[in-house]
Amino acid sequence: MRLLFIIMVAFLSVPANAETSPPESERFDLKKAITFAIENSPTFDSIKRQLNISQLDEKSAEAKLLPSLDLTATHGILDTSPRTTTSPWNSEFSLGITESLYDNGVTRANSKIANLNKKQAELNFEDQKNKVSLDIVSQFLTYSLNIKLLEIQEKQFKLISRQYQTISRDYYQGIKTKKDFLRFKTQVSRGEINLVAAKATVEKSKQELQRLIGINLNSNSEIEFIPISFETVKNEIPDSTLSIENHLQYRAAQIQKEANQLNADLISRKNLPEWFLSTGVNYTSSNYIGTGQSFSDNARTGWNALLTVKYNFFDWGTRSRDKAVALHKNIIQNNELDSNSLLLKSSLKQLLINARQIQKNFGLAKELLALEKDNIDFIEREYRNGKVQYLDLIAGLNNISDAEIKYYSAVSDLQTTKYTLLYHQGKLYEELLK
Repeated sequence: MRLLFIIMVAFLSVPANAETSPPESERFDLKKAITFAIENSPTFDSIKRQLNISQLDEKSAEAKLLPSLDLTATHGILDTSPRTTTSPWNSEFSLGITESLYDNGVTRANSKIANLNKKQAELNFEDQKNKVSLDIVSQFLTYSLNIKLLEIQEKQFKLISRQYQTISRDYYQGIKTKKDFLRFKTQVSRGEINLVAAKATVEKSKQELQRLIGINLNSNSEIEFIPISFETVKNEIPDSTLSIENHLQYRAAQIQKEANQLNADLISRKNLPEWFLSTGVNYTSSNYIGTGQSFSDNARTGWNALLTVKYNFFDWGTRSRDKAVALHKNIIQNNELDSNSLLLKSSLKQLLINARQIQKNFGLAKELLALEKDNIDFIEREYRNGKVQYLDLIAGLNNISDAEIKYYSAVSDLQTTKYTLLYHQGKLYEELLK
């Protein structure tokens, strides 16, 4: 009973909000989100590890060109029945330095391939760093646009609600008809539905941002994102050209072609005489335990310099077929790389065409918004003076809202296009972190 009493006292002494206190909130702007993603994104972490693997593979390939030192020591009991040795004890020591001076070019070719793979991994690392930045900034723009559209919906809903209250008073005073009252009431209901949908869209884009930057699944932190202000961004696309030869993906593809050719050459060499040149120096000693002999009594040193020539005269055509298969595989791989490069080139051209169109759409949306602002100001004055019907006012409110949506969507598209151009130039990451 005493133990139960202590447990109850401890439980009651815990503050009421100990378990219900809200999680710590953290605010992310665009730069902080990109930095966090580079450090925590699982996708980018895999790319970094792939780069580390290529660097280790290159060092291992280079090390195979250097001499190797091997030490072997065996000690124990080794016996047979009937015994063929004077003692069951077995002892052996061997120390040797070996060097393969030439192995038909295989080691050097593998070293070149490892070097090419490392260069390709470095390009992929840079490209992925820019790609992660593009994904985040694009989603940040989407999130910021949804925030802006929510503000527009809220503003429109407040205006319609205010007008509805006025109509309601006039209706109950007998000034407005029931048809006018019901039509305004339906506008309020539509506005409320649109407002709920806009809030849900904001929350979805927020969750997508958390996924992109790699928020820990077990994290209880409440993440808030600071939206990009569309009023302060530069709403223009600088003149730029996109050269496929300088594109990171194209350069990586060219390196892959070189590696494919080297792999095909390695297989082709087996059709020709294979030359191997190796040297070695070794020191050995054996049977120095349990035999009455010292370590130096059976010590031996030796060296070698061997040239080996290997050539297959007949193997039922296996090597010839392997060479043909390697040639076809090399062509297939190069065809895939060329297809991807053609697709990339076409995408770059379409991007430039879309950029010009988006620039024009932005100008038109800006002009439309200015006209609709003047229009709604005129309609509201005339409506207050009783010269304009409520239907004209509703249409004017819908038009100004639609114009604002088109304008801010055009701003978002313009910014996304600008950042996409920087991505294809390989400059996006540095540009965003300036």
